[in-house]
Amino acid sequence: MDIIRSKAREFFINDGFLPFKNSSYPLLQKYNHCSLLQESNITMFVTWQDTYLGLYKIINNCLCSVFFLEGRDIYWTIHRPEETSYPLQPIIDSLCVLCKKAGLPSLQIKNIDKDLVAGYKAVQGHALHTTYSVSNSEYAYAVKDLLNLEGSINYYKRKRINKFISKQDISIRPITNSNVRQCLDIEKEWCKGRDCSYCSSFYGCEKKVLEVMLEIFDEKVHCGLFMYNGEKPDGYIICERISKKLSFLYFGKSNVEGGLVYLIYIMYRDYINDAEYMNLNEDMGHEGLRKFKRLLSPYELWHKYTVTYEL
Repeated sequence: MDIIRSKAREFFINDGFLPFKNSSYPLLQKYNHCSLLQESNITMFVTWQDTYLGLYKIINNCLCSVFFLEGRDIYWTIHRPEETSYPLQPIIDSLCVLCKKAGLPSLQIKNIDKDLVAGYKAVQGHALHTTYSVSNSEYAYAVKDLLNLEGSINYYKRKRINKFISKQDISIRPITNSNVRQCLDIEKEWCKGRDCSYCSSFYGCEKKVLEVMLEIFDEKVHCGLFMYNGEKPDGYIICERISKKLSFLYFGKSNVEGGLVYLIYIMYRDYINDAEYMNLNEDMGHEGLRKFKRLLSPYELWHKYTVTYEL
């Protein structure tokens, strides 16, 4: 970490900001409903803690988080427990003062839902500008579309799902607190023969991140499935239903071609069929991941907005 970023991080720690840790998750989980975007999600902050290097502090009953990813500007997210009850003005004012004291040139708020941008632009007394990137948008799927197998648009999905439905030796079993660590065995098998340096070049080693997810996994909160091929677990998926509108797919792997498509279908047919959308996050510029997400089912791209306040 460069000197400026290191000094800024030290300043915020001295001001009472805390690092995201496994133990943070139960305390902060109540803020998980505050965004439609997976990149602005408490589970992501905790599981990717070694990459994000995030710090947080509760200010005016709102969760204010600052992140220090290598190669990126220092940026913030804000989670308000009730959008209309906690005005942004005093929070932005406070954070601008803190950023100035930390030697930062601006206060950058990232991963803002489209519907919330107007509230950030309405803050008075600060010069600001707003941006978003189409390439970093998140893939969102209406659950009704995920479950639809009809027509040419669903050919890729239908072909893979029907292959697994017809197999007698394929079975689905729930992930529980007692068996969740079997996910790591599947992940390790998936990693064999892949280029670790290429895979980890996007955000870091997902296998290490999964280990954190397994530590915080709670079958009362998360919904996970194994796909067994005979008596061998050959795929897994971990999701969370956030609200009637939204669910997130956090992790999923299959060592059988097409298995992840089947797991997604079964998850939303039988377990999370009361959520309107599944958010599958961005493609990170990964061509293979982009192809998978675009062929999976009809989708929407949810833009992530950034509002920057000059100091």
